[in-house]
Amino acid sequence: MSFVVQFTLLVVVIKHVSGQTCLSNESKDDFDKSRKALTDVQENIGKVLNKLENDNKKTLNMFKETLNTMGQKIKKLDTDFKVLGKDFRKTKWHKYNGHCYYYGSYATDWFTAERKCREIGGYIVKIDDKEENSNIASNRANSGSHHWIGLTDLKEGVWRWSYDQSKAVFTTWYPGHGSKGTSSNCVMLHQGRTDWFDYDCHYKGARYICESNFCF
Repeated sequence: MSFVVQFTLLVVVIKHVSGQTCLSNESKDDFDKSRKALTDVQENIGKVLNKLENDNKKTLNMFKETLNTMGQKIKKLDTDFKVLGKDFRKTKWHKYNGHCYYYGSYATDWFTAERKCREIGGYIVKIDDKEENSNIASNRANSGSHHWIGLTDLKEGVWRWSYDQSKAVFTTWYPGHGSKGTSSNCVMLHQGRTDWFDYDCHYKGARYICESNFCF
């Protein structure tokens, strides 16, 4: 029975009782039942209110703990970002068009080059157009060395960039290259030139170029 119904019943009973010179047993029973029902409703409401207060305290404490944890994580990210920035600048990246490029100082195979680029916070270079290719080629500290770039055709004949697996739109092949067969699945920027040639990925005679999407 709802609170409103119980309260209405009590009012009716009280009016009925007040109109009599004495309280009959039947009226007294109705009165007692109504009073008990209202008392039960009061107790239940009290329990609900107490539960809501406790639940709200728990929820509030949970939010406070979450905010505190988030604050600590943000501070750590800020610290890590500053450290990363210092390391990034030490590595001597070359900046161009909002991206940064790093030229590996020693020769290795393509797979090691790809891993080294990831270890320093970038990826083996992806070249999107002629202007970017020319800029990268002109900033090589050692133009007498070949440099690995991030283009492969591990699925023969389909050249994709390892960074995002997108198909190459721009290419600039050295004459006779670009389809040298299953033993030449990785690409190098030709020494002293701006064109590319495909070669054995395990060849350890080329340096490498890394790229990052942000600069400090």
